[in-house]
Amino acid sequence: MTRKDFKEIADSVRREVVADDERKALADAMCTYFKSVNSRFDRDRFFAACGL
Repeated sequence: MTRKDFKEIADSVRREVVADDERKALADAMCTYFKSVNSRFDRDRFFAACGL
């Protein structure tokens, strides 16, 4: 996956998941997978893109 893919997913999470606690839980779960497929994945940057 590329940065562009991660950005699109984060944008979708930010737009579609209204409740902060649900958005955080979803983003956290996704981070585990993203880190496994891309060792350079930045969890903090993804959380910020998700609006967290």
